[in-house]
Amino acid sequence: MYHPQPNKSIKPHQTLLILASTILFLTLTKTLLAENLRSDTYRVDMSNINMTGGKKTSATYNLTDTVGQTFQGQFDSNGYRVRAGFQYIHSLIRFSFTISDLTIDLGTLIAQTPSTTTNTLTISTGNAYGYTVKAIENHELRNGVNDVPDTACDAATACTITDANVWASNTDYGFGYNMSGDDVDTSDFVVSTYFRPFSNDEDADSPATIMSATGIATSSAATVTYKANVSTIQPAGYYTTPIRFVAIPSF
Repeated sequence: MYHPQPNKSIKPHQTLLILASTILFLTLTKTLLAENLRSDTYRVDMSNINMTGGKKTSATYNLTDTVGQTFQGQFDSNGYRVRAGFQYIHSLIRFSFTISDLTIDLGTLIAQTPSTTTNTLTISTGNAYGYTVKAIENHELRNGVNDVPDTACDAATACTITDANVWASNTDYGFGYNMSGDDVDTSDFVVSTYFRPFSNDEDADSPATIMSATGIATSSAATVTYKANVSTIQPAGYYTTPIRFVAIPSF
């Protein structure tokens, strides 16, 4: 058994949102009146008083605008980014990353009888325009001084941490994974018999990309299939390794 330990969201910088709008101040002798933008059936949050605004479309473009704001735009410096203006309200939509099961149990391993199990990774980009998910294990499946080696796939079709290949032989041993579903490189994980070994932190490997996309993703989901196969001389024991999944938004 091993325990994936995901990193659910990585933000490369902090974003400070400022809404710049025109505010009308009225000085009255007795009573101050303001528009209450709500009723029993609706509420308008973050209203904006300006010259014009709205959504314009044609056969060749879509444009959402707000005209009349002052100091709108994106401002950057070392250590911060400010997005000022009503149009940046969409930045409030959060990037999210979830893992369906954080404890993966491959059960009792029987020599030359591969064992598999799965979990699901789900991504929503929010205001990000794309993402990458990377994975790395701390070390090989380990029980004290004994390890189940990372797979090299079938002898005739060797795989690496960046290139999947066929692992179907029951006499080729190790631990590895297959990817399927949304935003998976199907030119690498061609079918369900194509596996890779995990990048290994002990070997100073870089985390390997397992999902990626450009553009908006809403609940993109991919399945990780974990596989272990042991030889007849593998010592008995309880073998584990943590695996880290890191989701990185693109802006």
